[in-house]
Amino acid sequence: MGYYQYSLCDCKERVTYQYVNTNDHLEPDSLFKAVDSVDLSQIRQSWKAFDPSYDRYGIVDSVTYFSKRPLLIVEQTTAGRRHYGAVFLPQSHDGHKKYPVLLWAPGLDQANPAVHVSNGVLQRIARNLPGYFIVIPSFRGQALVLGEERYCSDGFFGDAFDGATDDALRLLHLVKTEFEGVDNEDLSVGGLSRGGTVALLMASRDHSIARTVSIAGPVDLYGRKFLERYSLQYKYQFLSQARPIKEIRDKILMSSPTYFISTYYRDLLVIHGEKDQVVSVEDIQKMGDKLSSKPHFTLEIHGGGHDFYDWDRVTDWIKGKSSY
Repeated sequence: MGYYQYSLCDCKERVTYQYVNTNDHLEPDSLFKAVDSVDLSQIRQSWKAFDPSYDRYGIVDSVTYFSKRPLLIVEQTTAGRRHYGAVFLPQSHDGHKKYPVLLWAPGLDQANPAVHVSNGVLQRIARNLPGYFIVIPSFRGQALVLGEERYCSDGFFGDAFDGATDDALRLLHLVKTEFEGVDNEDLSVGGLSRGGTVALLMASRDHSIARTVSIAGPVDLYGRKFLERYSLQYKYQFLSQARPIKEIRDKILMSSPTYFISTYYRDLLVIHGEKDQVVSVEDIQKMGDKLSSKPHFTLEIHGGGHDFYDWDRVTDWIKGKSSY
């Protein structure tokens, strides 16, 4: 067992558009019928039944990385499927002390199903939060890349929102269970683009998460306009498997945090660019209108597009809300 078996694998080879027309027979009006409160209630109940436990886990690599922080690559196995994640330990980690946690969810690159632990964003976050556990999941069908090594997580890469949220919650549970010094009362999650969506879905499902940052994340994928906007990628993610129409509809709703985030009562920061050509700012503003009365909710619209660069703003907000 371990990364040697997967070091040469290329998750990109697993991505295929061969079956994207599987559900072309479905009428959009039937697929995207009006959202039913009963369906939403059933989804919430299914989330409550989610078990974040795992069958086994191990540390498959350990290095000292930027800012001289120990970095561990962990492998966890659930129902025979392997998933990988990276964990930066706090500087001068002492298992007898308590440290806050930030899980940072990676974005989605359909052409390159990988998360590079050495990317500049993660370096900036790790430098700005030296006293935090920094947790980076690789989602199903995605490779965790560290130098020349690639650790490929099992599963369907297209299950990139609801399924990815399962993976993130399970990795967070592992860190809370297995690592000494984790403060379970000071958990933060965040992400950019798809990672921002996952952060919102995590918060919708787990209210022990104390604070959430979502940057440029899609908040609603339920509707014909989203099928048309994201076209082939959308069909790959939601329509490339033969399933009953209700299962497909539920999967899309379970990937759309705008229908569920209103139950989250902890600190929430949503950042979006008014010129974003990937995720419409109007969708974000609609969600913001639903949350405007919540005292711990902040919506910031900046003048840029889908890209984001003000990482000091994000880490300062996290630290400002923390007890540390």
